[in-house]
Amino acid sequence: MLAGAFVSIRCARYLVRDERIYPFAIAVVIGGLIGARIAHVTDNWALYANDPLRALQFWSGGIGTMGAPIGSTIAGYLAARRLRLPVGFMFDISVIGIALGEAIGRIGDIVNGEHHSVPCGDVPWCVRYTHPSTLGQSTSVHPIGAYDGLLMLGIFVLLYLYWRRVRGHPPEGRVWLAYLLLLGGGRFLLSFLRTDPLFLDGLQQAQVLGLLYLGAGAVSLPVLVRRAARLATTSRARNGEKPLLKQVSDR
Repeated sequence: MLAGAFVSIRCARYLVRDERIYPFAIAVVIGGLIGARIAHVTDNWALYANDPLRALQFWSGGIGTMGAPIGSTIAGYLAARRLRLPVGFMFDISVIGIALGEAIGRIGDIVNGEHHSVPCGDVPWCVRYTHPSTLGQSTSVHPIGAYDGLLMLGIFVLLYLYWRRVRGHPPEGRVWLAYLLLLGGGRFLLSFLRTDPLFLDGLQQAQVLGLLYLGAGAVSLPVLVRRAARLATTSRARNGEKPLLKQVSDR
């Protein structure tokens, strides 16, 4: 969370130069944690059905990262409106840091073997978790935590490069939609290597949410890309091919 917040705050300084970025970042983190916890509880309701109050015990462990985008989006939207920050821009810089934070967080999953995965045969990078303190499997399985970490690291790099290309050029929100598209598609495919409980129609919860994110990004991102192209064409026609000016707010 600290690494992701640091990167997002550095990106935010392109447009927002005051201290409003800090309460916004806190809201996004808290919202993401709540969304992730709700996803975990609903995916493992059998563990909480007899003691619903246990669902509030964050310290007992258990989060579903695929629920984090929902919570962080809701909290981020409310915080941005409250703080009078540009919603689309804030969403864009937030997901850059979130992707990096999730990539780093997967190191913990690699250490403790938290996520079970399918056997992988003789693939050289198969892993076995034999230590009694780990939560993994003793048979050779795919290192799904490493796969997830590499996925999020790749998404971080792509989002940052994309943001560097489109920043200062409206409409905002394209990086956020690209995050939903990449996260949804990537986790949907990687979840076939997991042995998580089925949630809906033979799909795991991560796959159901992944399809929702993938659909939202696939439908909305092209719309904003075409709109950006029209705005750029109009701007060049009005300004005699002059580039768009960087927008800076010192509020």
